[in-house]
Amino acid sequence: MLAASAAIVMTSGLALNHVAAQPSPGQEADIAPPIATAAAAPQSEAAAQDAADQAPEPDARPRLDPRQINCIAKVVHHEAGNQPREGQIAVAHVMVNRVKRGFGDDVCDVANQPGQFFRLSRYHPNRNTAAWAAAVDVARTVLSGSTRDYSKGALYFHANWAKPDRFFRGRTKLTRLEDHDFYR
Repeated sequence: MLAASAAIVMTSGLALNHVAAQPSPGQEADIAPPIATAAAAPQSEAAAQDAADQAPEPDARPRLDPRQINCIAKVVHHEAGNQPREGQIAVAHVMVNRVKRGFGDDVCDVANQPGQFFRLSRYHPNRNTAAWAAAVDVARTVLSGSTRDYSKGALYFHANWAKPDRFFRGRTKLTRLEDHDFYR
């Protein structure tokens, strides 16, 4: 079927250019689907207009690293999977805020720092659930910069049903979202 689709595309004067980041060994490949784009090679101005009318709209979303999507999605799923979307976004923003403040080179470095979250490599959520799909969507949304930071710039959070320890008592509380308090 792929060969037939490619043949149809090729005979219409379009060449299908498949752009996708390949996952690293051991990385889940079901996180970010590849994006296909079409490059036109029309012979005339009329053919160019026909090709433009038939060509799919280019994907306007920024290119995101599947590894980083996976790291944020795992943390969101594990730490805030039972929270409303705003709370999940806030947890994801804590990770991004930490990168901005030099806690690590990327969100995976932040997520894998000892004593901060949990062992991501040992966490294998069911990827066929609505909760996982929501966590992946939150990760993509936050990494693309297309949502506000509900954590208000927080670098830390903890479950508010637990009494804050000495570390949190010395921090500035920024906001509370459902079951989490967020701190700087």
